[in-house]
Amino acid sequence: SLPELFGRWVVRTPDAVALECGEVRLSFAELDARAGRLAGWLAGRGVGPEDVVGLRLGRSVELVVAVLAVSRLGAAWLPIDPALPERRVRHMVDRAAPCLVVDAALVAEAEAEVEAGVAGVRPVVGVVPEPGGLAYVIFTSGSTGVPKGVGVTHGGVGALAGSMVERFGLTSGSRVLQLASPSFDASVMELLMAWGAGAALVVAPVGVLVGEELAGVLTAGRVTHALVPPAVLATVPELPEGVLSVPVVGAEACPPELVARWAPGRRMVNAYGPTEVTVAATLSEPLAVTGQAPPIGRPVTGGAVHVLDARL
Repeated sequence: SLPELFGRWVVRTPDAVALECGEVRLSFAELDARAGRLAGWLAGRGVGPEDVVGLRLGRSVELVVAVLAVSRLGAAWLPIDPALPERRVRHMVDRAAPCLVVDAALVAEAEAEVEAGVAGVRPVVGVVPEPGGLAYVIFTSGSTGVPKGVGVTHGGVGALAGSMVERFGLTSGSRVLQLASPSFDASVMELLMAWGAGAALVVAPVGVLVGEELAGVLTAGRVTHALVPPAVLATVPELPEGVLSVPVVGAEACPPELVARWAPGRRMVNAYGPTEVTVAATLSEPLAVTGQAPPIGRPVTGGAVHVLDARL
């Protein structure tokens, strides 16, 4: 489960850098402590196993802390990007019916109450979610254009994390960029990349990042691994040696021209899969320049793929 995946590194490498965001740098032990305090505050508000908690937070330290806090209570998080139109937010909240919606103001209030020692608010160690327990709820656009909520369990978390560690060459020295909008399941994949290997998660500034601006974030953060949609990667200029040594493409088809530009000298991987199967169903081997459309690879650990013809 997600809390177990993260918790391994709190025990093994408590002082290693777990998260960087601007000037903020937290070790695994420090991030764990902050999540424990917020979890205690949420428990005091009645949040428990199988509840859904809305997180109306952009890319930030607070979002990562909140995800861990909700998970360790056995609850599921519903990511709500603050940049989304209000109408879509209302639809998500109406359909998922979270017991609480946490925003930046509420996180600040919780931290203030914990700091002040308000009665009844204390850090909690939490529970270990069952494999079939709900981990998070992601809303996709759906084939009709009407957003639909997909509930994803903890069952596929470990398999995907383990597969990425193996195929992306992740180590504790890796630096993974948190780039995706919280409302896309790619953001979960980024967490699992980092926590599967005990690597540092580098949180990108809020907003859409492309081109020179994204290149600056990658370079300044000394990012080694990032999941970048092909259309965005195509805008990124040449990077210094060692930066983005493992570009992972996904969310849309990757053209062979992009492989020709980014694969040489790098471990470029193509990821594919719908939200319903815990982010990714298949991961490719390191891509080679062939002039052909890149393969989508083979199933993640424990998965299976069926190849169907036009008649299914």
